[in-house]
This record gives sequence, structure tokens and C-alpha cells, in this order.
Amino acid sequence: MITALWTSASGLLSQQVAVDAISNNIANVDTTGYKKNTTQFQDLFYRRANSLGEFEPETSSRTGISIGTGVRISATQKLFDQGRLEQTDNPLDLAIDGEGFFRVLLADGTPAYTRDGGFHVDKSGQLMTPQGYRLDPAIKIPEGASGITVYPDGKVSVATKTGELKEVGRITLFKADNPNGLLAIGENLFLPTVAVGKMVEKVPASDGVGSLDRGFVEGSNVDLADEMTQLVIAQRAYQLNSRALKSADDMIGIATNIRG
Repeated sequence: MITALWTSASGLLSQQVAVDAISNNIANVDTTGYKKNTTQFQDLFYRRANSLGEFEPETSSRTGISIGTGVRISATQKLFDQGRLEQTDNPLDLAIDGEGFFRVLLADGTPAYTRDGGFHVDKSGQLMTPQGYRLDPAIKIPEGASGITVYPDGKVSVATKTGELKEVGRITLFKADNPNGLLAIGENLFLPTVAVGKMVEKVPASDGVGSLDRGFVEGSNVDLADEMTQLVIAQRAYQLNSRALKSADDMIGIATNIRG
């Protein structure tokens, strides 16, 4: 009977984590470049019992009856499906239509990756993220330049003071062998882990990476209808685990109060 208490408790804890993940998805429904999280469950080890319900020792070779001991969260995973493209008409807003990531440099010089293309120019002319991280490879806009244009293949040109068009660089994208190995660290940023494999630099609109859409940003890929459905499922599972916990407790109380 004690096993039922712990089994139900594991269900409660796991569903709580699932609700936490769903809540985070819903909270970020309007976050630029956000990728939704999913939770993955895994059953725990099984104990063997005989026909009388008595547990067999671990060394026993008898098959008997297998009784599970609950569930746990085995992993959370980011889904890198394409988010909706939202028009802003800001010439420095860039959306990746397809696979790939922008690379930026953190304050300590560590490279990080993002799908958030809401860039701006700082006082030194560098293209920066809203959080102040510099795009890498760097793009510098000359002082006094105007009419900044970013083409689908990443080329960046500006109009000089004399009115001539001048190419000032190219924005490149990075493709991960295994995007699910990226570690989210907040601020729409990801760090590569060993599970990622290689982050390969590529020209936009070529060789398996997306093109750049100027004047757009990529919205969150969270589907509210799906999240609400998953929330209802998690809530019902939590309620049933709670009911199983109470039933096991009631049965223990009945057994304890039996008088001979």
C-alpha cells in the first residue's frame, strides 16, 4: 500500500513540471523567436511480486507479476518549428524563413545563438540585439549612411552621403547538426552543448538554411489551442493522481483500524 502512495506522488510531481512547462509556453506566446518546450515522461523501475502480492527479491529468477513504481520527467525538449512571421516595416528587423540561427557575442565574448532578429544600430554603428549583444560576424554601418537594405542572401548595403550604394558586409546564419542539443539561457539565446554537434556557418538562402525577410520578425511558435489542450490533460492527470493518493491513504487507514 505504501508503494501506491509513492507512485501517486511521482505522478503529482511529474504533472506539476508539465504544467510549469506549459505555463512558460503560454507566458511567451508573444516573445519574438521563442521556441516552445515539451516534456517527456519515463516510467520508473518495476518490482516483481508473486501471486499473493508479496514482493520477490531482486535476485529472484521468477517472473511473477511486474508492478510499476511511478513516473518521472526524463527530459524537456525545444521544438524548433518555424514561428509565424510578423511584419514590422523596420528595415533592421530580420526574420529567418527556414532553418538557421544568428550568432551573437555575449559580454564575455562567448558565442550564443538566437532566432530573434530585432536588431538596432548602436552609437559605434554596430548591429546589436535588443539586449545589447553584437552580431557576429560584425556588421558596421558607416556614419552618415542611410537607406540600410538587407537582402535575402544576407548582403547588407547602405546609401552613402553621395547617394551611392555600398555593400558593408554580409549577415551569415549558423546551422546546428542537432538543434535539440542547444541550451536555452534566456533573453532568446541558446548555447551549444556537446549534443549539438557542429554549428556550421552558411550563406542565407543556400545549402539548407533559410532566407532573411527584411521588415519582419519571427514570432513564437506556441499554439495556444494546443497548449490549453495539454493544460487540461495535465490538470486531469494531476487530479487522478491526487485521487489515487487519497484512496491509498484511506485503504491504509482501514487496514490500521481493523480490530481482531
